[in-house]
Amino acid sequence: MTRPSRSALIVSDSAPLRRYAASSLEAIRFSCTETINGFHAMDRLSERLFDVYVIDLDMQTSDGMAIFAISLFGGLLDPSPIVIGVSSRPEAEARVGPWNEVLDLAALIPKPFRPEDLIAAVDAAFADRAKSHQH
Repeated sequence: MTRPSRSALIVSDSAPLRRYAASSLEAIRFSCTETINGFHAMDRLSERLFDVYVIDLDMQTSDGMAIFAISLFGGLLDPSPIVIGVSSRPEAEARVGPWNEVLDLAALIPKPFRPEDLIAAVDAAFADRAKSHQH
């Protein structure tokens, strides 16, 4: 299947995770921008919007979900962004709960993840968005 060229912002304080996620998405024609924390992500969001946002929920320097909620309310994000969280913590789902009301997380992927896990989450999110736009 030929995929349209899309963009992703990958937010993580882990360089290996950023590179791994970027190479996974670049394999399906995504142009990826990497940032080291939520504050750097806000700088990028002030410059442009992305099709997908991959957020490491285990960052030490900033709470990625809080930064994205602030960005959404501040008008820096599309009103319905595709946000995918990655976390190695079993309690991540509970932590995401309050933010999920605002951001409607498309997927929460446990770390370590395989490229096909991220690709499947992205494909499912775009399929869901296409369905919701048809109704």
